[in-house]
Amino acid sequence: MKQTSRWDTRGLIADAMSMEGLSVEENRAIFFDWAFGLADPEHAAEASRDLLALHRTSDNADHAMIHLLEQAANGAALRKGRTGRRRRSDG
Repeated sequence: MKQTSRWDTRGLIADAMSMEGLSVEENRAIFFDWAFGLADPEHAAEASRDLLALHRTSDNADHAMIHLLEQAANGAALRKGRTGRRRRSDG
């Protein structure tokens, strides 16, 4: 039975964790589908920390989804504001 949480109601992260052979790009696509589907995106870091607590084990520490969740838990996933060339040209 896959483990889900209030942050992963569609089971996207749980499914990714249980599937073998997913590429980094496939994990990234699943992660962003999950992140953009959050009802409260400002809670992405908290949600990522909770999902890490649920899914991270010593056996899957190198899983691409674990790395993405770790980055999000540290606030790297969903930055606010402009990005790219538009941001650089504002300075």
